[in-house]
Amino acid sequence: MGISAWLGVIRDVVLPRGCAGCDAPDAVVCGECRELLDRTVVFDMPGTSIGRGYACAWYGGAVRQVILGWKDHRDEECDGPLSEAMAVLAARCLQATVSGMHTVLVVPAPSSSASVHRRGRRHTAVLAAAVARACRDMGIDARVVPLLTMDHVRGRSVQMGGGQRSRRVSGRIAVRRPELCRHAHVIVVDDIVTTGATMRQCVDALRSSGAQVVTCLSVAYTPQPDAATVRDSAARDDTSAA
Repeated sequence: MGISAWLGVIRDVVLPRGCAGCDAPDAVVCGECRELLDRTVVFDMPGTSIGRGYACAWYGGAVRQVILGWKDHRDEECDGPLSEAMAVLAARCLQATVSGMHTVLVVPAPSSSASVHRRGRRHTAVLAAAVARACRDMGIDARVVPLLTMDHVRGRSVQMGGGQRSRRVSGRIAVRRPELCRHAHVIVVDDIVTTGATMRQCVDALRSSGAQVVTCLSVAYTPQPDAATVRDSAARDDTSAA
């Protein structure tokens, strides 16, 4: 066992962690909170091939606590549970959609330079990697390609309303290697979809460069009146066949 592993063991003995969602002892994400990440929320996503996107869960309560701890408080131990949830979502919702596609590019939604600096990494790349692995398990040649950039964006989106979010990213998202987009099938991945402004900007930028955006996936979706539906385990066969 390496030094870092020993330090981790010592830390866990001295300062045992609790669940990121509910603080239940001795779990990164406890079973009950993990079940909350096993929903299928369907939301409208214009410009994509199938016209809709999918999320693992509604954004609120324990799910909100898990995501905020992960992305803004550097709880990187949540990489595992969140990646698992995204892989399950991809397998559930994309099987019929990507069938017959030879190659898929999985594109993480971009963060502002300030956000990347504050967090110390591009956190959505972790989610994108999980989706790409799930696609490869389905026999699709999938790889993560960080095609999108977000430039000159100020202010934290969590503090903004819908109109402010849209104006914040309007015209700020660009494709860094448009030659890779031509005739490519693309899946966009993000952590949270609130108003959909960032996702729509991503889709528009990719399509303008010649990509065919299949759908968008996220960990969570913020409830919007009459804008989404959730399908429980009894309806998952219908979802996967969509």
